[in-house]
Amino acid sequence: MTKVIGGYFELELTERYDNIGNAIALNSARNCLRYIIRAYGIKEIFLPYYTCPVVWQTVKKEDCRVNFYHIDENFMPEKEFEKNDYVLYTNYFGVCGKNVKQLAEKYENIIIDNSQAFYMPKYGIASFNSIRKFFGVPDGALLYCDKTTDEKFEKSTSYQKCNHLLKRLDVSMNFGYQDFCFNEDCLLDEDIKTISNLTKSIFNTINIEKAKEKRLENYQTLSYELDKSNKLQIKPDKDDIPMYYPYMSENYVFYRNLFAKNSIEIPLYWNNLPEDFPESNLRNKILLLPIDQRYNKKDMEKILEILNKK
Repeated sequence: MTKVIGGYFELELTERYDNIGNAIALNSARNCLRYIIRAYGIKEIFLPYYTCPVVWQTVKKEDCRVNFYHIDENFMPEKEFEKNDYVLYTNYFGVCGKNVKQLAEKYENIIIDNSQAFYMPKYGIASFNSIRKFFGVPDGALLYCDKTTDEKFEKSTSYQKCNHLLKRLDVSMNFGYQDFCFNEDCLLDEDIKTISNLTKSIFNTINIEKAKEKRLENYQTLSYELDKSNKLQIKPDKDDIPMYYPYMSENYVFYRNLFAKNSIEIPLYWNNLPEDFPESNLRNKILLLPIDQRYNKKDMEKILEILNKK
C-alpha cells in the first residue's frame, strides 16, 4: 500500500518495546492452533473436556479428529497417551507450570495452550498465548512453534473491534459490554491472519515486564492471606505468572453473589461441561480472583474483605 503524505492524523502510538520478538504473531489463539495443525499435518488430537468449546470447533475446522480426556483435581490428564499422540494441554489459570514441564518431558508431541499464561516459556513442540486476555488490545496471539508452514496469510484489521476498549476507558465497563460480545463473535469466524498493524502498535506501547511485576505482587498479596483456606492446593511454579488467583470454596455461591454486589467481576469459564463430569466441580467452586496490572494492594484488600465475610 502506498504511503500517504499529509491529510488527517491517525491515532498516535509510540512503540517503545518489541513485545513480539521471534514469535509468529497471528490474530487469535484459536488460529494459532489451526496453524500448528497445518504445520504438523495433524489428523488426530487429544483435547481436554475442560476447555472452551471454541477449541474443539477450531480443530474440526481443520478436518482433524478430536479425542477427549478428563483432568483430575490437580489439573493433570487422567489418561495415559501413546508416545506419538498429539495432545493439547491447557495451562489452567496460569498456575500449571509444573504440569506443563512434566507432560513435556513425558510426551513428544505435547502442545501447550497458554491462553491463560501469557508469560510462560515454550514447552513441547508448540505453544501459544492470547494477548487480549492480558492486555488492552482487541485481538492478537503469539505462537512459538518448532515447525512453520509456507502458507501466506492475509494481514488482519482491528479498528472495527476497538469499541469496547474505548468505551470502557471513556465511560464504563457496562457501557461497552455489548461491543465486547460483538468482538468475541467476530473472532469466531476469522480465518488465520497475521496480527494487525493496530494491535501490534498498541501492544508495543505496553511495558509487559512492569505488568508482570504488578500481577505477581497482587497474586502474592492474595496468596499470603488465602493459601491456608484455599481448597485448591496447586502451587505456582517459578515460571508461572498467573492470570487469576484461583480460590476454591464450598461457599462459592455466597461469595459470587457478594462479589457481584460489590462490582467485582468473577468469571466462570466453560459452562458447556455436563454437571456429572468431575471437572464441573472445579468449574463451579473455583473463584477466579482478578490480580492484573490495573489493580493495587487496596483493590486486593477489597477482595479479601469480601472473602472474610461468612
